[in-house]
Amino acid sequence: MGTGVKASAVRHRYRKGIYFLNLVLFIVPLTYFGYRPALRYCASLLIVDEPIKKSDAIVVLAGGEPGRPWGAADLYNRDLADYVIVTRDQVQPEEAELVQRGIDLVDGRGNYIRVLRGLGVPNEKIVSVEKAAGDTVSEMQQIRKLCLDRNWHSLIIVTANYHTRRARMAARYVLGPEFKFAVSATPHGGLNSREWWTSRSDIRTFLIEFEKLVAYTLYIGPKILARDVWTSRGDTNPSSSLLGSPNSYSMWPFSSFSWLRVGASEYVVLLKCCRGRTG
Repeated sequence: MGTGVKASAVRHRYRKGIYFLNLVLFIVPLTYFGYRPALRYCASLLIVDEPIKKSDAIVVLAGGEPGRPWGAADLYNRDLADYVIVTRDQVQPEEAELVQRGIDLVDGRGNYIRVLRGLGVPNEKIVSVEKAAGDTVSEMQQIRKLCLDRNWHSLIIVTANYHTRRARMAARYVLGPEFKFAVSATPHGGLNSREWWTSRSDIRTFLIEFEKLVAYTLYIGPKILARDVWTSRGDTNPSSSLLGSPNSYSMWPFSSFSWLRVGASEYVVLLKCCRGRTG
């Protein structure tokens, strides 16, 4: 009797060992060969590159990277627009203090203009937004105001590849249906989307941008969706103050949870709107 129990236990351990070995032999190659496509897919969540056509102006979003104006100059030289718009970064406190001490600094906009001129864009074709922007949405607000003043309604928005999806979301929120626009990823610089996990700077860029994209999606996404539903219903003047206005936008403290309450309220309004539409 005891011998039979021992033999059964040995067979049980043997089967468990075989199962574990098969599991390891399955997981190890899957992990080794599969993590790269998975990480590349994660990078693709940040990136869009839309078809472009002749427009009123090319917009270079701020960020300090010379690849952005370089990409804009390429498009200008392909005769895809007659003007290039550059925006202005918010001045940091230390920069303002150095300027007060008489030190002449060249800001990101100044470097952008130098790159554009050097790559063949005439100075009279470069239009500068004077008011500084602290984030992508406020940057879009300044662009919208300038374009309305000049009666421009079609834009090509150029930025780094990792910034494109969030830039498109901000553009949809601020520019709305009044403008036709396409977001173009500059081929110069940006995130190495195929092997971003091998570079410390690319890892940092990916993590920061992914966090911002999630915040934009949860806060701005419901506003865009609700506006689209109202527009499809033919209601051009929705009464809910929760939808807000792009011109009254202010950056919420995304490190706290206050923006989650706003997002939940947006979805409640959206559900009410959808019920009214189907009813």
